[in-house]
Amino acid sequence: MNFFKAQDKARQNTTRLVVLFALAIVSLVLLTNLLFIGTFAYMGTNENDSFIYAFTHAIDRDIIIVVSVGVSLLIIIGSIYKTLSLSKGGPAIAEMLGGQLVPQSTTDHQERKLLNVIEEMSIAAGMPIPKAYILNESSINAFAAGQSNSNAVIGVTRGALTQLTRDELQGVIAHEFSHILNGDMRLNLRLIGILHGILLIGIIGEHILRSFRYRSSGKKDNGGAIIFIGIGLLVIGYAGTFFGKWIKASVSRQREYLADASAVQFTRDKDTIAGALKKIGGLSEGSLLETPSASEYSHAYFSNGVSFFLDSMFSTHPPLTNRIKQIDPGWNGQFIAPKPIKESEPEVATKNHTTAAGIAVTAAILTSAEQAISQIGTLNETNIEYAQQLILSLPDNLRFASQSAYSARAVIYSLLIREQVDKENTWKLINEFADPAMPDETKKYYTDSMTLDETLILPLLELCVNALRELSENQYKQFKYTIEMIVKADKTIDLNEWVIQRLVLQQLDEHFSLRKPAKAKYAYLGAVKKDAEILLSLLAYIEHKDNEIHAKEAFELGKKEIGANAFNIIPKEELSLNTLNTAVDHLMELKPLLKPRILKACAKIILADGNATRKGVEIFRTISTNLDCPVPPLNIKT
Repeated sequence: MNFFKAQDKARQNTTRLVVLFALAIVSLVLLTNLLFIGTFAYMGTNENDSFIYAFTHAIDRDIIIVVSVGVSLLIIIGSIYKTLSLSKGGPAIAEMLGGQLVPQSTTDHQERKLLNVIEEMSIAAGMPIPKAYILNESSINAFAAGQSNSNAVIGVTRGALTQLTRDELQGVIAHEFSHILNGDMRLNLRLIGILHGILLIGIIGEHILRSFRYRSSGKKDNGGAIIFIGIGLLVIGYAGTFFGKWIKASVSRQREYLADASAVQFTRDKDTIAGALKKIGGLSEGSLLETPSASEYSHAYFSNGVSFFLDSMFSTHPPLTNRIKQIDPGWNGQFIAPKPIKESEPEVATKNHTTAAGIAVTAAILTSAEQAISQIGTLNETNIEYAQQLILSLPDNLRFASQSAYSARAVIYSLLIREQVDKENTWKLINEFADPAMPDETKKYYTDSMTLDETLILPLLELCVNALRELSENQYKQFKYTIEMIVKADKTIDLNEWVIQRLVLQQLDEHFSLRKPAKAKYAYLGAVKKDAEILLSLLAYIEHKDNEIHAKEAFELGKKEIGANAFNIIPKEELSLNTLNTAVDHLMELKPLLKPRILKACAKIILADGNATRKGVEIFRTISTNLDCPVPPLNIKT
C-alpha cells in the first residue's frame, strides 16, 4: 500500500461523494417540484378539466425557483449542521453509538487486552494512539472514527472482546487501522453529514403528518392538501433514504476488501481476520447492532451493523462469504460457533529488564531518503513485535505512570527537565505554573527519565498523550501553559525539546477542539516555499550543528533530492520556535502527494554525512507525525 496514493484516493472519493450528493439534491429537487405542482393542479381541477391540463397550467417558474432553492438550502444546511455536530471527531461518533470510553488505568482483563493491542499497533505504525470505546452489544463488530489521526477512536463490541482470541482481535483492529491509514475516517464523517441533509425532507413530511393527524381532510380542503404534501414529502424522504444507502454502498464496499487485505499484510496471518469473520457467520447475533443510531454509521463498521431491504443492492459491505474466500481461498464454507474465550494469562505487561539496545526484534534500518519515505504509513508483524518490546523495555515506573492522566503530566515534565541546561530554573517554573501536586509527582520519575534510552522517548510520549486526553479542559490548559513557559524559558531553539512540545500539544489541542484538523489546501511547493525553507534550514543547523558549512551542504542535498532549486537556506538568526511552528502548520496543509517531497528532503539532510543520529531520526518521525504521515520506529545504520 502506498500511503500517499491512498490518502490522495481518499480525497478523490470525497470528490466523488460531492458529485453523488449533487445528483441526489437535483433528484430530490425535481421530485419535490413535481409534488407541489401536482398538489396545486389537484386543488385547481374542476369537472371540465383533466388533471394533465391542470398540471401543465400549474407549472409556475416562481414556484419552481422557490421550491428548488428551499429544498437545496434545507439539504445543505442540514448537512452542515450535522457535520458541525460531529466536529469533535471520533468521540462524538462513539458516544452517538452508545460507546463507553475505556480508561487507560483500567484493570479489567478484557479492556486491558484491547488497550494493549491498540497501543502496540499504534506505536508500530508511528501514529497517535486512538482512544478505545466499548459498545455494550453481544454481536461481533468494530469501527474506527475521527477527523484526523490525533482525534481518532476505535470502538469494539463487548461480543468481540469476549468471543475473539487475542490474535483475532488483533486482525479486527488491523482492519480498522487500515481505514485510518487509508484516510477513510474523515470521508466517513462527511458521509454522515451529507446523508443527514438528504434525509431531512422525509423527516419534515413525517412532522407534517403528525401535526395534522386529528384534522379531517375533505377533497378540496387546504388541510387535506397539506396532508397530501406531507405524505408526498415522506415518500420523497424514502427516495432520499434510497439515495443515502446507494451512496454509502457505492463509496464503501471496495474499501472493505482493501482493509481486509491490509489486515492480513499487517499481521501476516490470514487466520486472524478470517477467524473473526467466520465467528460472525456462526454467531446468532452476527455483527448486527441494536443501538438506534447504528444505521447512521453503517458504512464504517468492520461488518454489517444493520440489515437492509434489498441487502445485496444497499449493503455497505461485501457478502461475508466473499470476504472470507478472498482472504482464505481454501475455506470449506463452514462458520465457527464462537465460545467465550478463556485466557491462560492475564493481559498485563510483565516486568522486563531488557534495554532498548538489547531488543531482539529490530526496527527497519534507515539508510536512504527513499527508504525512509517507503516506511510511511506501513504496518507489519515485525514492527508490531518491535513495538511490544519497546513498551516492555520502558521502566515499570514510567510505563505505569503513562496510564494515568494525573501522573502522565509529571512524566512529560520530567522529560522536559531532561532536555534543559538550567534544570533548577525548570523546577521553579513547574512549581510556579503547574498543578500544586506536580512538583512532588515529577520527582518520582525524574531519575528514570534522565537515564531513559532515546529510542523509548517517542513511545513513552504517545502513551502519555493517550492518557492525557482524559484531563479536563481546564487541567489541560494549565498543563499546556506550563509546557510553553518551560520551552520559552531558555530562549534557544532545541529541537529535542520541540519534539516533546509539538508532538504532545498538537494532538491534545485537536482533542480539546483548540485546533482544527488541517485541510489539504496547497497544490504546489511554491505556495509553502518560505515554510519549507524554515523547516529544512533548522533541521540542517541542528543535525549538523558543529559545522555550518556541512549544514549548508546538507541543505543543498535536501533541496536537490526533491528538485526544489529555488529554495535557499535561511540564516540562523532569522529562525525561532515561533517561525518553526508556523511553518509546520502551513506544511500540514499540503496536498497528500506533495508531503513526501518535503519529508524526502528532511531525510536527505539527516543522512547527508552518512551518519544519521538517533535524535535526527526521532525529529524526522515527529515532523512526519505532524504532517499526518506516520512513520514506524526506525533504526539507524551504524
